Amino acid sequence: MASTLFDVLGDEWFCVTVIRGLGEADVLARLDAVGPDPLPRCPIDGVAEHLSPDSWVVRVHCPEGSGRAYVLDAFPQMGIPFREPVLKELSRSTEAVSVWKLLDGTTRVAHARDGEILALFDSWRFDPASGTDPDRLNRALERVGFFLDEPDDDFSDPASALEAVESEFGLAVDPREVAGPLPTLVVPVRAH
Repeated sequence: MASTLFDVLGDEWFCVTVIRGLGEADVLARLDAVGPDPLPRCPIDGVAEHLSPDSWVVRVHCPEGSGRAYVLDAFPQMGIPFREPVLKELSRSTEAVSVWKLLDGTTRVAHARDGEILALFDSWRFDPASGTDPDRLNRALERVGFFLDEPDDDFSDPASALEAVESEFGLAVDPREVAGPLPTLVVPVRAH
């Protein structure tokens, strides 16, 4: 299985958090979103035309009938939906998984449930995920080729991390929808 999210997010920077059971209004409320009403709808490559790259800007995608909400960092070097206070709030009374590709060779994955971070993985460290309950995330990462002494030459940390969470958490998304115009908003700066 290849990652459908990787098809659109690509090998540059990206950060995506997927939350089970939340709709768009719930996500916006949990993010304490600010912005005009209605929110601007920006494509993946058009956010800088409307909002400052210094802002904590995210795009929200809630595919009809999927039971999932996708929060995509508009300026992925920030890693907004991966940040601990944001991820804890998004996972309150539900479950969330987040993947952040911030530098070449550095991909981070987090699994949270009920406002608690259960597992954190950083590919730079070459160690399995740590946390209070890392087993599920470690199994998913191992299935796609992490933790091998000699990974395949074509192994890609970000593509494999996305493939692991898509497979383990039952995620499926249309890359065209993710690339297209989505509600775009500023998240108030929170403690790091």
